[in-house]
Amino acid sequence: MKRDAEFLRKVKELASKNNMGATAKALKIPVYTLKARLLSAAMKLGEIPPQFANTRVVKKVAKPKKRKYLDTVRVSGKAGSSMRVIIPQQIFQELDWNKGDNIVIRRSGKNKIVIEKSAG
Repeated sequence: MKRDAEFLRKVKELASKNNMGATAKALKIPVYTLKARLLSAAMKLGEIPPQFANTRVVKKVAKPKKRKYLDTVRVSGKAGSSMRVIIPQQIFQELDWNKGDNIVIRRSGKNKIVIEKSAG
């Protein structure tokens, strides 16, 4: 009884400022154990379980990391001086491009090349 009263007092103290998850974390017990012990203690002592604060932890939305793919321009092929750069497979997977898709390659500014999937 004394242990239940002490537990209920601690929970009431924490519940005024925290939600159930934060209260469980502060008491270092899982949420389901907190619920079970709280219900048991409240029933034994004939008290009403505390009202937890309705606070939500705002998660910071992490922006996806833009990976840099580095490669060097290489001259290859017997047909002349064609220049090649390897484009990693992940780029095509991110763009959801498949073999046989039609693409348009155009120049944009001095140093940029835009590669787009054609609409047709």
